[in-house]
Amino acid sequence: MNWDTFAEETRKLGKKIDYVPDCIVAVARGGVVPAMILSRQLNIQDTYVLKVRVEGNKRTIMAEVFADISGKKVLVVEDMLESGKSMDVVKEYLESKGAEVKTACLYIMRKTKIKSEFYLREIEEKERFPWE
Repeated sequence: MNWDTFAEETRKLGKKIDYVPDCIVAVARGGVVPAMILSRQLNIQDTYVLKVRVEGNKRTIMAEVFADISGKKVLVVEDMLESGKSMDVVKEYLESKGAEVKTACLYIMRKTKIKSEFYLREIEEKERFPWE
């Protein structure tokens, strides 16, 4: 995928989002670039990044959101869900802080057990994004 295709796909995703979040949380690394494009498209000023460490089947939050997100509507953004485990850990973490959380990603691999509320389509093979 080149940058132009990526930008167009992200804009298509933004048009599908019928949720008005107070802030966006990007899952680092893959969610950072789509989160920035979506924040501009959806006119959301507050954007945060959470790093998730992957060790086998275990996922651990490595950085915290220090803003008070209790009672806030949060949109978590990832580029693609392979297993969905990182997105799930981030969602649970933010909900434990009192946030109302919805999720968005460009693609979901058919094998994932976890679905995002907003996504473009299911895919069979892992997509290679321009920053990889």
